[in-house]
Amino acid sequence: MNTKRLRTLLASVTVAATAACVLSACGGTSAAGGEAGEPVHGGTLTFFDPVDYAAWAPTNSLWSNSNVTGNLAERLIWQDPETGDFEPWLATSWEISADHLVYTFKLRDDVTFSNGDPLDAETVKLNFDQHGNGDEKLGIPQDPFWTDYAGTTAVDEHTVKVELSKPNAAFLQVLSNYRASSILGKPFLEQDLNGQGDLKNWIGTGPFVVDEVDGTTGVTLKRRDDYDWAPESAAHQGKAYLSKIVFKTVPEAGTRVGALQSGEAQIARNIAPYDEETVEAGGGKLVAIPVQGETNDLTIQTGAAGPTQDLRVRQAIQAATDRKEINETVLSPSYGIPTSELVKGTPLRGDASDYLGYDLEKAKSLLDEAGWKAGGDGIRVKDGKRLSFHLRVAPFYQVSKSVLELLQSQWEKAGIEVRITQPSLTDYQAQEAASPADWVFSQGQTSTAEAGVLRTSWSISKQNSAGFTKPDATLEKLLEQQSQAFDERTRKDLIQQVEDRIFSQAYSIPLYDETQVFGLSDKVQGFATESTARSWLYDTWLAE
Repeated sequence: MNTKRLRTLLASVTVAATAACVLSACGGTSAAGGEAGEPVHGGTLTFFDPVDYAAWAPTNSLWSNSNVTGNLAERLIWQDPETGDFEPWLATSWEISADHLVYTFKLRDDVTFSNGDPLDAETVKLNFDQHGNGDEKLGIPQDPFWTDYAGTTAVDEHTVKVELSKPNAAFLQVLSNYRASSILGKPFLEQDLNGQGDLKNWIGTGPFVVDEVDGTTGVTLKRRDDYDWAPESAAHQGKAYLSKIVFKTVPEAGTRVGALQSGEAQIARNIAPYDEETVEAGGGKLVAIPVQGETNDLTIQTGAAGPTQDLRVRQAIQAATDRKEINETVLSPSYGIPTSELVKGTPLRGDASDYLGYDLEKAKSLLDEAGWKAGGDGIRVKDGKRLSFHLRVAPFYQVSKSVLELLQSQWEKAGIEVRITQPSLTDYQAQEAASPADWVFSQGQTSTAEAGVLRTSWSISKQNSAGFTKPDATLEKLLEQQSQAFDERTRKDLIQQVEDRIFSQAYSIPLYDETQVFGLSDKVQGFATESTARSWLYDTWLAE
């Protein structure tokens, strides 16, 4: 999801199934159930989401938005969500130079955009140039996923050559990334950032097109009947089954569950842990999909003045965090307990178990060493100041409030005071952008099934999720080294070193492995997602 200053996505390594998956829908496989018969065309599917739809620019990975836009826009490459393998999509084939600096793609010659324009090499070049360079005149920033971009050449009408200034082991995956490499039409690319943030301006090659936009609370898509270029691993070819998809913002968890049971909605995203049994008891289906990439964490803003400038305080906060209790008390078995900076199943992830164990006595001892002594009410004090932090409920995550409230009680046992507020989505984003003095922790994760996401998130020259005011030279060097390592064993070792640096410095406080829990009506067949749990409804259909 898009927080941690732009948060958000994928690798050619098998995507491992995990115990957190429910049914056989793990990693994007079909969640069709029972003897539903042959797929049928037609029908309107209603999809309830807890978060508003806002700022539709392609690089915005707001969870609500990205469950919509993957049905409108496509990439050159598809990553199979079950195997992790790459396969042709808008490109028919590709070649990579021996030095990993040049990627040459042959494009399909039968693809058109929703306005009727053909897909050609020049349009791909314009898309990649905007991602790789940004466009200052249009107010479009460079995409942090596009590192070391040197340029794209339209060799002929259906051939493009993409060049890098340095090798990047994650680059092929970037080209399959829903938010980093979706191909949109020329009229869209001529829009400034505000224009690109208006969904009505989107011109894609996907199986659906925009029919109606209802402010920030609703979107209706309609089927594109001439669509016929799905990835080979799709369950069918030709036009999508559904005639329409209606997306609606419904913040109340109970209302979303009730709508599934009444038939008002057929899919609801972010089923609350306490509602999971209710969905199944009412005849619905649960699909829980771990979101590959970074685990959901509190990233300590290293530039923030105050107690967290002291490494011992950061390490004490880490030790005072009981992730097992979080999982068992306010979450469910659908969610993984973090043992790494990366979610289980993410290729080449490291092991940070030694850093992430709960140890209250260690936390207290570290705070004693740092000079923070317990006051009369148990909250620690130093130089007349209380050890107190402000945590904001992240509106992107259904479970954020309950997790932070439990965290509040855990940290209090170590003598750390937590004040919790719950700003609206607009206020949260405004406060994050303003970086107030009490913005010490930023909750979020960047999702992509590729360990290179660590560079995108942590490098001071990319998302800079920890808010470094000066580089951590050791971390920066390791991030650079892993990006240029093509031997799997060498790269895995370097990624482990990246994790060791992050956790030895206690920059990240993992909370839970990010997971998307969908509730489905028993009428929903063929539901699938791409590799980071965003809905891909091309194969979905409704049984009678």
